[in-house]
Amino acid sequence: MKKNLMFLLTAVAGIILSSCEKEVVKEILTDSQGTATLKFDARYGDQDFELNKKYDFKLTNESGTYNLQFDFSRFRYWVSNVKLINAAGQEILVPNSYYLVEETQELVVDHSNDVYPATKREEIQLKNIPVGQYKSIKFSIGVEPKYNDNFSLTTGELGVLNGMGFDDGWMWFTSYKFLNLKGNIYWADGNPNKKTLLWDIGSNDLYTGAEKEVTFDKNIEISGTNTSNINFNVDVKELLSTTPYPWANNTISQTTKDLMKGLRDTFLSKAIVFKGTESKTK
Repeated sequence: MKKNLMFLLTAVAGIILSSCEKEVVKEILTDSQGTATLKFDARYGDQDFELNKKYDFKLTNESGTYNLQFDFSRFRYWVSNVKLINAAGQEILVPNSYYLVEETQELVVDHSNDVYPATKREEIQLKNIPVGQYKSIKFSIGVEPKYNDNFSLTTGELGVLNGMGFDDGWMWFTSYKFLNLKGNIYWADGNPNKKTLLWDIGSNDLYTGAEKEVTFDKNIEISGTNTSNINFNVDVKELLSTTPYPWANNTISQTTKDLMKGLRDTFLSKAIVFKGTESKTK
């Protein structure tokens, strides 16, 4: 009887221990997460991008070839709905992934006494990513209709102050700008002198088709002890090829939908260029 009782207790203990071990393993697997850094290095051709610096631009259109110059006071855009695709082909949506990438001077917010500070932000930290091997990334430029139509809904970095309207006449209190490039355009010979350049992307219909997908040069590993960098160059010079008539089309906004679409497509297909990945131990 004692032997049977001892056998029974041993068996029960084994079952309990086995159950606890499985629960612990399951919890560890569920809670195992890591980070990655997404970097967008702003460039002008082979030069680093800087505010308030004049850059040469050779324009060729049906009328001839012309020497222009541009300088910039603002470059901002939303990166949203970031998805990492693992080695098995599963898409992992990064939670609350709405990020404002920008290089801007101090801005006075229109219709208020608020001031938006001068900011340079090119790196995004992606958090709460399940550990594993990842082979590619997807992300969108802009904000989908759910949030674009309702400023009372917030997630990630979305918010009224980040609406990117300020003094530019956009109906920013009802929708976000997806991309904002501001500066000046000059004829190199100084005649005529200059015009303000103000190019914007926005509206729900332009969010559709605003996703970019890139396959990495090699799989990256994300774990609690390892992190990876995903590097892109963003060439502002490529954006200037959106139209062959930048002097005439110095403003792109809601009233020029075709030019907005062209600017979006140029940004996604030409300006954002994948440069490679890096992995390192924390």
